[in-house]
Amino acid sequence: MFCPNCGAENSDSTKFCTNCGAPLGTQSQDNGFSQPNSNPTGFDPANSFDPSGNPAGFNPQNGSNGYDFQQGQPAPYFGGAGITGRNIAVAIILSLVTCGIYSIYWFIVLTDETNQLSGRPNDTSGIVSFLLTLITCGIYGWYWAYKLGEKTDAIKNDPSGSSSIIFIILQIFGLGIVNYAIAQDAINKAVNYQ
Repeated sequence: MFCPNCGAENSDSTKFCTNCGAPLGTQSQDNGFSQPNSNPTGFDPANSFDPSGNPAGFNPQNGSNGYDFQQGQPAPYFGGAGITGRNIAVAIILSLVTCGIYSIYWFIVLTDETNQLSGRPNDTSGIVSFLLTLITCGIYGWYWAYKLGEKTDAIKNDPSGSSSIIFIILQIFGLGIVNYAIAQDAINKAVNYQ
């Protein structure tokens, strides 16, 4: 089935377009091969991200913040697409129980999620950051902590925040897991994790 709004191909069982979030009703008489809307709304992958982490091409219909009154459905949220949040206490316990193996996973996804939510998708990925930290015997981890603090302040929308200084101090003293918890809390609030 093709979306009548943007023309993207979707599976027949999909109720909303995976590209622009428009509702997909019953197929039209032309077997779903309708022309895309000349003025589509929603996500435009060609555009970059704005400072709040939402794609600059994303246009919530009717100026709403989370609910589309014209279509009667929740407006799609693309800034945290795929990010569901995680329970901080459980993540810390899993890191301890697995002798740090879960903390490696947490480090990687935390880096990728903060990159996405802070509007810096081209920053160093989690895998590369982990490998650089490993290769440099932890020295790159100090730089990573500093950048994580900056991204955490960006997620909190606090440009004058001092998280980067706090994060690097905690990292130097071997308390990186506290950095994880603080950054995870900012992510959880950004994606409304309960």
